[in-house]
Parts: sequence; C-alpha cells; structure tokens
Amino acid sequence: MGIRDRDEAKLPATLESMGAPGGKVIKALTRATYGYVYVPEAEAPGFEALNGKTHGDKALKLERHRPRGQREERRPRHEALPDVPGQARLWVGLGRQEGLDEAGVAAALEAAGAPAGKVLRTDLRPTYAYVFVAEEDVAGFESTHGKSYGENKTLKVERAKRK
Repeated sequence: MGIRDRDEAKLPATLESMGAPGGKVIKALTRATYGYVYVPEAEAPGFEALNGKTHGDKALKLERHRPRGQREERRPRHEALPDVPGQARLWVGLGRQEGLDEAGVAAALEAAGAPAGKVLRTDLRPTYAYVFVAEEDVAGFESTHGKSYGENKTLKVERAKRK
C-alpha cells in the first residue's frame, strides 16, 4: 500500500482520513513497505476507490488479495509445431523482435553459413524461433552458432530441448 505508518493501529485511521469507509477494517497488518487491511467484501469497493490517491509522496495502490494459486487468465499458450520423423528442431535466438519473419530467419542463417534452402519449416516466436531441418543438415546449422548477426548480436543456434 505504500503507507509509511508502521503502527497497525494507525493504518485504519489513515485510510479513513483519505476517504475509506469508517470503522470497517477487521484487521490490519503492516510490513516495512506495505500493509494489509482486511475488510468485509461488501466494503472493498470503498477502499479500492482510494487507488492512486497520494499519501505523503507516494500514490496508494490497493488491490484485492488473491488466494495462493489463483491468478488472472493467461493468454493461450502458443502450441509448438509437432515433430516429424527425420527432422531436427533447432532453437535459434532470432525472432519477431528483430523484425524478422520466417523467411528472414532462414536468410539470416544462410548468410551466417548455414546450408542454403535446407530450412523445412519455422515456428517463429517473439524473441526466438524453432527451425526444422533434416537430421543430416543439423551440423551445418549448428556451425553458425557464435557468428555475428547485425551490428551487436551473436547468433545462437542449438538443438532444441524437450520439455
């Protein structure tokens, strides 16, 4: 919460002086840099309305406690392309962040010395890519590991690890 009053008895009064509903705090706990207040569920919106108000030189941040194990919904996880027999999956440290598409990743590898035209498919991610090549071509792609790419980047290529 950012409230500096470390005295738990002062915490409810401080919040009430800022506009929180009076007499509704069931329990207050303070820590070095934050505090907890327990209030009835029906009164929570009155306390959440204090978000952003300043106390001293800091803005208050009040939020509902999430019991351990609960969290907001995440984006659906990007499903990896399935493995194909005879193909190796290589992890490459280039992705969309460098402004590349699938063809750009293949071109960067080829420019670094990888065998031309041997990328079978690419699974492009924001900061890296999985490149699928024939098993017999793996050594040619791994040989590009450590070579420079662009101005300040070193190319990283290695066989992808299984989860």
